[in-house]
Amino acid sequence: MPKRRSGGRQGGRPAKRKRRHLYLVLDDWSWGYSIRKVDLSSDCYSGEPWQQHTAISWKGAEQRLPQAVFRIEGRPGYPNCFAAAFGTKIIAMTPNGDERDATHPLSPSCVAPVFDVRKRLFAFAPRPRMDVVDPIYFYVDARLFALCYGSFKLLHPPPLEEQGDCWEPQSWCELPKHPFKRRNVTSYAVHPDGRTIFVSTKRRTSAATFTFDTAEPHLKWKQHGKWTLPFTGRSYFDSELDAWVGLNSDPGASGHICASDVVSTDSGSIDGQCLALKLSKEKVLSEDPVEDHVGATLVYMGGGSKYCLVQSVSINDDYVDKRNFYKVQELQDEELDETQPLHHLFRLTTFSLKFDKDGHLTTGSSQRVRYYKVPEAATDYALENPVAFWM
Repeated sequence: MPKRRSGGRQGGRPAKRKRRHLYLVLDDWSWGYSIRKVDLSSDCYSGEPWQQHTAISWKGAEQRLPQAVFRIEGRPGYPNCFAAAFGTKIIAMTPNGDERDATHPLSPSCVAPVFDVRKRLFAFAPRPRMDVVDPIYFYVDARLFALCYGSFKLLHPPPLEEQGDCWEPQSWCELPKHPFKRRNVTSYAVHPDGRTIFVSTKRRTSAATFTFDTAEPHLKWKQHGKWTLPFTGRSYFDSELDAWVGLNSDPGASGHICASDVVSTDSGSIDGQCLALKLSKEKVLSEDPVEDHVGATLVYMGGGSKYCLVQSVSINDDYVDKRNFYKVQELQDEELDETQPLHHLFRLTTFSLKFDKDGHLTTGSSQRVRYYKVPEAATDYALENPVAFWM
């Protein structure tokens, strides 16, 4: 028999795995948003291991953000309306005016742009007939779920998905509305079963966690118990740690990463109890006295329990080298009738998590830090709520 040629899908050398990157979304121009691609590979780092950083560690080491790979027109101030929900795709559902003004099927009031960062493809998805103020997106079993103030919906099928010879028009399906207020949501996660959504809420002294099984024949929300996930915002399931991981929600331990046991999907399994959790020995938020915290988001980078903390910081002009150029924001001092200029930077910290020999959660010596100048046009909301994806 003739020998099979090496290479390709039949054998030989495996296909080279494509490098993934961090994608930052900023409303940094007058008409909308930019998506910027940042290379976080180790050979690009100009910083030193975190233990060697001293005060004003960013000085002279800040970089300009890369040029935008994609721009989307829209009303600035809503970067949280973007969702990296399809593996390599970003969908934008920013407010675009009154739906009643829509006169064309491609009107921004009717469709939402979708960008595939790997294939460089552009497409449209239908815009849901719902509010898009402060949405929470869940990507579960190759489906996109959107939880907003007044609705909970599913986009089917996902945009830019391979559908073979059968083309199916996309649409947003109405799902049972959540039995809690969006503004009371404190944290959320997807269970490692790949089908169940967990959402924690807190209102005054009342706490609760709800679940939604996306694979049940009769879809409905269930109250799981009177407890909350110990995170701020989104948390991730880390298979190597066998734990949910996120930013700690306890103000007394601010700046630490938190790892929590994964609970059963059975309702009431830990009603009224606190989840077993561990805090990282090291802080990942900046401890530099000249850097004031503005906002942060944690991004899971996958294998090896790797993460990137995207933090925006402000620096008082008294500490800034006048020879450098940063974003300057004039803050009015109402009492003294004077202005105090602030500079804003993105502080990107990559690290790996592990349990040490004593069972403590630690980043070891893995922390690496670098700084980027924040574009001048970026809004305060974009700094308080950074939007970043690992794709």
